[in-house]
Amino acid sequence: MSARSKSESAIISAGSPENNDVPFDVSMPDQQTTPVVFASPHSGCNYPASFAAASQLDSVALRRSEDAFVDQLYERAPQYGAPFLRAHFPRAYVDPNREPWELDPGMFSDDLPDWVNTSSPRVRAGLGTVAKVVTDGAEIYKGTLEFKEAEQRIKTCYKPYHAALKSLLDDTHAQFGSYLLIDCHSMPSIGGPMDFDSGNNRVDMVLGDVHGTSCAAEITAFVQTTLENMGYNVVLNTPYAGGFTTRNYGQGSGSGHALQIEVNRALYMDEQHITRTAGFSTLAKNLNTLMEALCTLDMKILKGKAMKAEIKIRNAHARDAPDIQNIYAHYVRNSVASFEEEAPDVDEILARRTAILDFGAPYIVAEIEGKVCGFAYASKFRPRSAYRHTVEDSIYIDPLVIGKGVGKCLLSALIERCTDLGFRQMVAVIGGTGNEASINLHRRLGFEQEAVLKSVGFKFGTWVDTVIMQRALGQGDTTLPK
Repeated sequence: MSARSKSESAIISAGSPENNDVPFDVSMPDQQTTPVVFASPHSGCNYPASFAAASQLDSVALRRSEDAFVDQLYERAPQYGAPFLRAHFPRAYVDPNREPWELDPGMFSDDLPDWVNTSSPRVRAGLGTVAKVVTDGAEIYKGTLEFKEAEQRIKTCYKPYHAALKSLLDDTHAQFGSYLLIDCHSMPSIGGPMDFDSGNNRVDMVLGDVHGTSCAAEITAFVQTTLENMGYNVVLNTPYAGGFTTRNYGQGSGSGHALQIEVNRALYMDEQHITRTAGFSTLAKNLNTLMEALCTLDMKILKGKAMKAEIKIRNAHARDAPDIQNIYAHYVRNSVASFEEEAPDVDEILARRTAILDFGAPYIVAEIEGKVCGFAYASKFRPRSAYRHTVEDSIYIDPLVIGKGVGKCLLSALIERCTDLGFRQMVAVIGGTGNEASINLHRRLGFEQEAVLKSVGFKFGTWVDTVIMQRALGQGDTTLPK
């Protein structure tokens, strides 16, 4: 491996043992003027000879896991005052977007230490820290490895990369009081055999903020709007909500934020031959526009200084229907939180509200400074009469106020009102096992997970699970209903 060529900014490189390899470089601006940091963990294409010799795949097949040319798409970040970190080692060699010790014991000839994570979903898919397969499902190795080989890769590539990333984020936080990490990725244009959306065409861009928990909602919404205004089809968190990097460095409601951007490879490259196409220049130009917009954005939101006005909970009125429709439509179009695939219009929202009220259940909204920023309601859990003491909750929050306590206020009020009305059980049916924000909200308010229904939904070209959670209301089942 050798250091990348110097472009328009200083490059700081760090070496690893094998043949004086360089596992990463950092391109620094002459002066950092923004709390935004860009990183490309999967665009490395320097394959050690020993790794290639141990593989049963040819050089092109090995590169199928690589986010090829992504580092070139974002290489002008320092022009806008932002540091740019890029890995040189390939993802198939060791993956920096995993926990440091996610390993498949079946890949090794010796026993793994007890502290190694051998059962994560990534390991089961063959895509641990040291991967078993490339993203098209082809197995990488001719034989087994020894643990010391994985240990060496993690110590010489993975750990130095994350040390460099943490140093950049710490320095940025010290200078600006906050940071925004943009983790830059690309995805195959069609879901692979290890993916939930296997065989399905993918959208242009996927933004991963771990369902609103790793990045300020205002930033995610800004990036989405900017890209959509360029004509791209953008979806949130499906099929990629964010990896180890996003989860580890993103706090969302604190002063450290991380957003993963996945770009469809068909926009800029020939996926079969790993070559750039004519679309590369257009995409690079548009991403430069996005980087400039991010680096000049007012970043007060990153310091946790976002909206702190009083949250008011009240009954929903007919006049709230347009705001409710707008909030709900966002989730229909961009997430699996709702299993609807076409957003209902205002008239349908009004009709549904009438049905809820006729049933005798609450339908409420949250307001901040007079603006509706979320809504919640309870509905019949099932239509048959024996279910009449059980309700199902629904809750949706304006993306711009996620992390501000609106969800907790709404759900708490809904629980209280349903209890006062005499209902005895509340059930939550949550779309997607990765919807951690909703799962954690319900858990904090006394819900327990009762079941996961596997692959009961199909949306955005992928099978989707539902999580069933439940809590008692009032006396629950300890007394008979009146």
